[in-house]
Amino acid sequence: MQIGLDTYSLHIVLAAGEYDLFRTLDWMEARGLQGLQININGPRGRFLGGDPADRTHVRRVRAALAAKGFFVEIGGNETRPEALRWQLELCAELGADVLRTVLVFGDGLANTFARVRQDLEAVLPVASALGVKIALENHEDITAGELRQFLALVDDRWIGACLDTGNDLALYGDPVDAARHLAARAFSIHLKDHRLVRVAGEVFSVGVPLGTGEIDLPTIIGLIRRETPRPRLLIQDTTGYSSRLNPFNRRDLSPPHDYPGLPSYPSVAALEADGLRLNLSGLDAAGLSALAARQFRILDQDIAHVRRVLDGLADSP
Repeated sequence: MQIGLDTYSLHIVLAAGEYDLFRTLDWMEARGLQGLQININGPRGRFLGGDPADRTHVRRVRAALAAKGFFVEIGGNETRPEALRWQLELCAELGADVLRTVLVFGDGLANTFARVRQDLEAVLPVASALGVKIALENHEDITAGELRQFLALVDDRWIGACLDTGNDLALYGDPVDAARHLAARAFSIHLKDHRLVRVAGEVFSVGVPLGTGEIDLPTIIGLIRRETPRPRLLIQDTTGYSSRLNPFNRRDLSPPHDYPGLPSYPSVAALEADGLRLNLSGLDAAGLSALAARQFRILDQDIAHVRRVLDGLADSP
């Protein structure tokens, strides 16, 4: 198994104005990581560190990645053919072999499936010609079980899954079941941990360091180890991020129960006093910088946790 980083893990560093892709690559190399998924969603290519249309910058990034021997994936966010085409071309320019994207739930599940299937069929020849696989994520609008249904409709070797270990929590699901649905079709894996809490009467899925939340990562990683071809574990630190349950207000989904027994906080301030954050709202420059430094420390803990889990799996019969 290869261990890498999803650059979203540095979302606080980016918000603090302290993100630099090339320093990040050095930081990763020093820790023995083997590759990354570069999230390009947002202005100026966001975690790419420069405009994707700037060919000089793209060539510089590719050279830095090649010098370190890193695998690379790109993280996009839609399936419109015109968007997918340029993202697939960017993958080829950077030497990336996987493009992660999302279905984006629209007017019901059937209509979403029909639209996305049509979008993908329009770009499959491009993906095949460039040698780039498209990995659809079980995002916070589509469950892993639903994504597995979609992949059965579009059964093509260039189309697979980006298994996110935490997102199904936000859709009333079980992360282990999500892994069972998608591990065999996964081209990419977002490895994160979350905790359910109640804040002012509403339930949120809150990002926490790996191994400190509700997600059974050892079981999930073991399942990936058995079922996923060439697995890449991309650590995704989501501290400072949260999602209320069913964030897209899907009427066809409902909670299995009232979530009794959750840690309960009367306010956001009370949650933050306990070391958890729903988002980065209200932080000044100094606060963001302090959390950015903490994010690097958490990532060191995350890396160590994944390695302990893998060592434990290696020792098991």
